[in-house]
Amino acid sequence: MKRVLISILARVKGNVNANGTVAALTEIKKFFTTDGETRVYVSGRCVKYCIKQRLVEKGFSISSLARTEERGQRVLLPEGDPIKNIDDDLFGYLIPAEGRKRFAPIKTDGIVALRHCEITRDFGGRFDPAGKEMPSPFEIEVADFIGQNNWILTENIGRFEDKEITESIVKESPVKLEERSENGKKFYYLPPKVSNNANKKYGRENRLRAFLEVLLKERYIFPRSATSLHQPQYYYAVILLTERLLPLFAHVDYEIKNGKVILNLDKIENLGSFLDSNDENEKIMIVDFEGVLEGEIKTKLEKLKENKKEEFEKRRETLESIEVLSPYKIDRVMNEITNYLINT
Repeated sequence: MKRVLISILARVKGNVNANGTVAALTEIKKFFTTDGETRVYVSGRCVKYCIKQRLVEKGFSISSLARTEERGQRVLLPEGDPIKNIDDDLFGYLIPAEGRKRFAPIKTDGIVALRHCEITRDFGGRFDPAGKEMPSPFEIEVADFIGQNNWILTENIGRFEDKEITESIVKESPVKLEERSENGKKFYYLPPKVSNNANKKYGRENRLRAFLEVLLKERYIFPRSATSLHQPQYYYAVILLTERLLPLFAHVDYEIKNGKVILNLDKIENLGSFLDSNDENEKIMIVDFEGVLEGEIKTKLEKLKENKKEEFEKRRETLESIEVLSPYKIDRVMNEITNYLINT
């Protein structure tokens, strides 16, 4: 299966995805490591919610949640129509009463801090404009952290097994679906690309490209904040095109040099050693939003040439095979991802 693994280093400030309220305190989402460190995070559900709101602004339909008698009326459930709704297609669904589910072609774990986080409290009060009632104090936990946002994208966007959708969904499809038999199973495919403005939202390429535009180029806005109204501040996006499940996420880290966030090149180099030299499609691309990585690679190569001449050629090949791109070339990155997953 073709996959694109994406790991984004981003800075998040405030309390953008609260964990809940205890008395007058609004807590931040956090967990504790075995070393006793505190790691703050933004949940994957929150990130997907923010992206879905941006996709609605782009003209796509998302699934409405409802309790229905046919589905037991116990919990809010999505429509489960991946042809009509882009979120049912990209992020999957589960409808237990119908025994119907879709494994998400796009998955994320949210934004998780890579270092111990100090958490502070923002104190405030609610005052009665008439001055008749005493002020009501409250506190909000806030943090400022650099986190890792990991994504796995697969070629299953716009591709549905017959057990994932019902006959009525197929019959009511606003676009013609392509039927294919693969390994004894029936699949339905949305058209690769739709140029008609009225039906653009049903093309596989259109959907993937719209998602990538929000994730990599335009960004999204968090649902809440306590210290600033802002989007995630990106430093780097490390992108791996592969048919294997290589350990990209374990090899993305950073260090601070002269006030700049620098991607850990030793770990990226180790990841590059796993690449299959016989597979021309398998490669690493890095979008450098800081504009410092090419200089760091050049410095690293000079040191290697001086100190480890016997290893230089092999390590030089690995480092030079990693393509570092400026934010001005994000359109090219999106084209490569789209062509890899949809058009080849």
